[in-house]
Formats: sequence, structure tokens, C-alpha cells
Amino acid sequence: MTRSFLANSLASWLLVAVLLVIVVYWEQRRLTSIGLRVPSRREAAVGIGAGLGGVVLGLIAIGVAVATLQLEQPETLSAINRLSLPVQITIVATAVITEEILWRGYPIERLTELTGNIWIGATVSGVVFLAVHYPAWGLVGAIPQAVFTLVIVGVYVWSRNVVACMCTHGVINTLTILVLPALL
Repeated sequence: MTRSFLANSLASWLLVAVLLVIVVYWEQRRLTSIGLRVPSRREAAVGIGAGLGGVVLGLIAIGVAVATLQLEQPETLSAINRLSLPVQITIVATAVITEEILWRGYPIERLTELTGNIWIGATVSGVVFLAVHYPAWGLVGAIPQAVFTLVIVGVYVWSRNVVACMCTHGVINTLTILVLPALL
């Protein structure tokens, strides 16, 4: 199980490396063209605050869904909770960084350029992101994932800064994958 999660993490890092090479050498653009830049204090604060708000909204949504639909915790979360803390931290850090570059910065910016509308880029990116995560997380995982995705995409649309989104994603994943399961 650990090997599988770490292999997925490695694959994500390799995809990011390939994408960054494409941006810099093939497209001949700066990394800021995909929102990769140091956030301002305000952007970082909004990112962190949005992460906290997203966790609260996600917990409310999942609480309502579990109570009304009799859903159980997704196996993926249970599997991650059985891993050692260093492996869990590796998985969380990998998701926070790589997913924001692969699923927010690059696709939203390039789809916005193609369509002239950031909301089309944001919607396509969010829907595809949720579709990719659904098999591993199922319905019970898709409910908070949808809330978290809306929050993170909102931060990106507002800031056009992928690092601000990493702040949001980092708060969400740290609380929902590392902290809350340890407390419950």
C-alpha cells in the first residue's frame, strides 16, 4: 500500500516536471504564465482563510450527506490513515503542490486563453479534477471534494496565483487528512 501511494506521488512530480519543461522550453513562457509566483501577504492570508472556511463547509456538507444518505468513510482515507506519518506528509505535500500546478494553474490559464473566459477554464478544470478523484474517493469523498474544489478554484480565479491555492489546499489537506482523523 505504501509503495502504491509513493509511486503515485512520484508520477505526479514527474508530470509536473514535464509540464514545467513544456511551459519554459516549448511554449517559451515564464512560470508566472501558469500563476506560479510568490503570493502577496494578502493572497497568502486569503488562501489560508479560504482553506479554513473550506474545511468547515466541507465538514458541514459531509455531515449532512452522511446523516441523510447513510454514507461511510471512503476507503482511500482509511488507507492513508494506516500509513506512517512521514508517508502521509509526503502524500499531502505532493498533492498540495502538484495538483495545483496540474489542475489549477496550467489548465485554467490555457483554457482561459483559448476561450477568453476564465470561468470556462475554471469550470472545466474543476469538473475534470473531481472526475479524476471520484474513483478513489467515491460519493462520500466527492461531496467535500466538490466544496474544496470550489473554494480552491475560487481562490485561483480571484488571485491568479497557484501558490495562494497551495496555501488553501495545504490547510484543507493538513486538517482533513492529517489532523482530524488523528483526533477522531
